[in-house]
Amino acid sequence: MFCPKCGKETDALGKFCQWCGADIVSIPATPIATPEEDEGSDVGVYAGLGRRLIAFIVDAILILLMGIVVITFFSLTNGIRYVYYLSVQRAPIDSLTEAGTVDAALSPIIAVFGMLIIIIPWLYFAGFESSRSQATPGKLLMRVVVTDLEGNKPTFARVTLRHFAKFISALIIFIGFLMIGLTKKRQGLHDKIASCLVLLQE
Repeated sequence: MFCPKCGKETDALGKFCQWCGADIVSIPATPIATPEEDEGSDVGVYAGLGRRLIAFIVDAILILLMGIVVITFFSLTNGIRYVYYLSVQRAPIDSLTEAGTVDAALSPIIAVFGMLIIIIPWLYFAGFESSRSQATPGKLLMRVVVTDLEGNKPTFARVTLRHFAKFISALIIFIGFLMIGLTKKRQGLHDKIASCLVLLQE
């Protein structure tokens, strides 16, 4: 049997624990917490990988449309043109601008990619997921919400951490995303890093 005080295995025939000296007869036995119990109780129904993937595809389309509007509004279309000339027509980078310098061509390219890959997706996901709805339009369509580990509305800082942690999930051959289908609470690596859950709406 196990000692209810120190948890070590002790002689079942003895009255006292051979390790800590506790009275194993009079002390009521209390179960030792298992790793599953330490994780906390369920706070809802966890959203699976398929539902979340569809939500992401919807959000990606909306982000792309928003990106086109923002890039046009801020007159950053030159960056797209320069990428096309470099990748498709194999034009020398110093021939893309009137100034004829690498810096003159790189600046709009960096601005466009920074807007499309970092700024717009960050504000989109963090803004929607920390709002009252706790979900992006794609997640609302699939009836899922983002919460903290207690099932409460996450803060902007928490969902910001969750968003940028997705880059880590992607960098390790997308294993961080595949974890959604393998973990008990359907958490990807980015969910675990930010201590978030994705639940089905009630």
